[in-house]
Amino acid sequence: MRQDIKIPEVRNVFVAAVQLTEDNGDLNWWIYLINDSEGPLENILIQSRGYSDLESKLGTQTATLRKLVKVLPAKSVTKIEPLVKEVFSLFNEYWISFFEDGQMKDRKYIFGPHTINPALCEALPMYNLQGVIVK
Repeated sequence: MRQDIKIPEVRNVFVAAVQLTEDNGDLNWWIYLINDSEGPLENILIQSRGYSDLESKLGTQTATLRKLVKVLPAKSVTKIEPLVKEVFSLFNEYWISFFEDGQMKDRKYIFGPHTINPALCEALPMYNLQGVIVK
């Protein structure tokens, strides 16, 4: 029975941490959802949380936040949430569920402790931005 269940693969959808200069001159980190696919993503549910123990998902924990994005067009990005430095030492998990071509898909993206760091930035797809990307 289990071998009959086909779990759709998520392709060309990424989460990235990007350091931006705000209007007041402050540097802040933001989490972005990137849709690098050829079609739109619809009814996107984003659940984010942080924890210090990867196996139990316990230890030091953050609140669980949820966000709904109705549509993310092809080849586009959206800001999910700002990050504070206090969570950089935690595992930061983003569980993304969405519909693509009428099929529900989901995937977890996890930033490891201390991986949100300017030294680990790389070029992001489609934009002239640098960030830490989880593929």
